Amino acid sequence: MEILMIKRCLVAITFFLTIVMSNSSAVIATEKIEWTPNEIEVALGNEQGSSDTVLASFTSDRALNHITLEVVPALSAFVTMDPAAIQNVQAGVPHVVALHFSLPPGTEPGDYEGVVHVRSGSQTLPRTLKIKVTVEAGSNVVLGTDLPTNSFAELAVISSQSLAQGFSLTSPVNVSAIKLQMSGFGVDQFTVWLTNSLGPGTTQANVLLQTSATFPDTGGGLNGSTVSIPVNFSLPPGNYFIVLSSDQPAVSQGWLVSTMTLPSTVGTVGVFQSNFPTFTSFPPASEFFPIGLGGGPAAFQIIE
Repeated sequence: MEILMIKRCLVAITFFLTIVMSNSSAVIATEKIEWTPNEIEVALGNEQGSSDTVLASFTSDRALNHITLEVVPALSAFVTMDPAAIQNVQAGVPHVVALHFSLPPGTEPGDYEGVVHVRSGSQTLPRTLKIKVTVEAGSNVVLGTDLPTNSFAELAVISSQSLAQGFSLTSPVNVSAIKLQMSGFGVDQFTVWLTNSLGPGTTQANVLLQTSATFPDTGGGLNGSTVSIPVNFSLPPGNYFIVLSSDQPAVSQGWLVSTMTLPSTVGTVGVFQSNFPTFTSFPPASEFFPIGLGGGPAAFQIIE
């Protein structure tokens, strides 16, 4: 009898320790993966070819092998991962991945949500990357260029240099947004002007829009991401200029050069210009010069 009681106690203790150790492992496991950022939100226009690229990184608290990154089926048509597989992950070392977003044909406007899973072999690791894709309704590009996710060139928007992109309208346009294809780190701010004049003699009376925006987190350089400036006004026929400037000194943040001009029935795209090396406290009044890159104007779109 006494031996039986001892066995029962041992079984109970073993069962108790199993529960405790199991719970402890679950707590430790929840800390294995950390994403930066831990949530991504992307807006795509409903026009054909709408796309975007966002960089994210994950860190593991222990070494892992045979990693795969999988997007849930609800978002698999919107998102591709680069790389989608990693042979070895070192503990405590961030691993950067690019999330390429594109709009599947025939997608209805609305919000689409899901996550990215990290798998090590057959094991799914906790801490997913949350993703929300908003497909905008009623966006129609009436004038502008493509918005390349990778460009052959970008021009820095820094304290010693402002940039300007001109365009002309032959028909009136109701503008809902201005889209710019930028590179950066998502920290520094830049200022956006829309004016009907450029260069010496331009005053505040010529400014139709002045607002601030944040450089997207693309890692800088030639990787592009769309910055959408919401507006709500009508533009009559005439000449206009989008002017960008910033107080930040980093040269790896800037405005990407387009690869093609989109056909338009309401106007034409002008030349890409810079005031470098001159600088004024009111950049639209600077003396600007054409930028001879030979590849196209700045990447922008006027959305009706």
